[in-house]
Amino acid sequence: MQFRALQYAVPALGVNAPAAELVFSVFLAGDGGPVDANLDRWSNQFRAGNAAAESKRSQSTVNGMQVSRVESVGDYMGMGAAAPRPGYMQLGAIVQAPGRTVFMKVVGPQATVESNRAAFEAMIAGMH
Repeated sequence: MQFRALQYAVPALGVNAPAAELVFSVFLAGDGGPVDANLDRWSNQFRAGNAAAESKRSQSTVNGMQVSRVESVGDYMGMGAAAPRPGYMQLGAIVQAPGRTVFMKVVGPQATVESNRAAFEAMIAGMH
């Protein structure tokens, strides 16, 4: 896809479950749009019935870089999807690194994403 620098399949947890996706996008500082607008866009891809699902947001500093995070659970309606996918989860982070902004998120079945939470957090904590 146009803005994806890297994309990986995260093996499914469970029988006949689809894999999750781990996606990275990298933009020069100032490109890629405002952090809050991107977090809003990611959050709005999750629904709870007819309303937007409630997302958790947080901020931290990792090795001197500002990290903005979002976590969402619900029916996932990703860009270009024909129908919502129920029981999905995302862990997303936007890292404001020197000279660039790094967008990363893992999206997929809730059990698969949750089972990879520690690895996702370790990846962010290890950024330099």
